[in-house]
Amino acid sequence: MKELLRHLAVPLILLIVFAVFVVAYNLFGLPSFEELVALAQKFYARHLFWTVFIGALIEGLLVVNWYLPGSIVIVFGVIFARENLFDVIVTVALIILGFFITSLINYALGRFGWYRLLLRFGLKEPLEKIKRKIEKAGLSIIFSTYIHPNLGALTATSAGILRYPFGTFVRYSIPALLGWNIIWGFVVYFTGPFVLKLMSLPAVSAVLVLWIVILGIRYYKNRGAREINIP
Repeated sequence: MKELLRHLAVPLILLIVFAVFVVAYNLFGLPSFEELVALAQKFYARHLFWTVFIGALIEGLLVVNWYLPGSIVIVFGVIFARENLFDVIVTVALIILGFFITSLINYALGRFGWYRLLLRFGLKEPLEKIKRKIEKAGLSIIFSTYIHPNLGALTATSAGILRYPFGTFVRYSIPALLGWNIIWGFVVYFTGPFVLKLMSLPAVSAVLVLWIVILGIRYYKNRGAREINIP
């Protein structure tokens, strides 16, 4: 039970904070959800590029993106930038740069053995799976796993663990990051208004609950996993 609670600590804390916020929100008559979205839009308008770049750095890191639902800061960045095509282009470029930097950090975690400090966070079995895939197919799996920061972080770390040459890793990573982030940029750009219409307190609550369920399933799948057989 202690291990399970530790595994779910981050989403549970956020869910509690969110629940307290909802109670206070209704109790004190705070601005409507639509008004909060408008405030977020104003914040992005003032700090768009820094927010997106820092968000990419945070959400691309190995442990962080294992516990955070994917790319929220980045998605909103593209949505709120869509009124200006130049801002969208710069936003996507900063996302790619942020994820490239974190891919190098994740590679270093594997290459220099620092990943061992993170195995207790439920990463043993996922790293082992990606490692086996790389051993079988080589770094070409980067082109499929970089579809999401979560899988990309595991792949970059595993590439470091297997001591693939740094130059080879970079040559595979750059086109994969460019391709997938441009594709997702287009998707978010054209679906942004629809996503905003779906935003509501019940919808956000449902996402948080689903996130906790997914992490719980991960825990039960991985708790009996064997130690990673890596140098």
